[in-house]
Amino acid sequence: MPTDDDLRVEIMDADVRAAKQDWLAARDSGAPTSIVDATFWLYTRLMSTQAQQIADAFRTARDCS
Repeated sequence: MPTDDDLRVEIMDADVRAAKQDWLAARDSGAPTSIVDATFWLYTRLMSTQAQQIADAFRTARDCS
């Protein structure tokens, strides 16, 4: 049975930047609302996931001190 660590994906700053650029490009190009909404959803999910990763790393580092 896989653990949460086995399923974890590392979100990098470049991933968040690329998602933001995709969202802005969709928004500014007049893409259909469904595309703009989907790219914004992905952008916010990546930001949230990366923030959780940073918090997890902070807690782990603090607990190991």
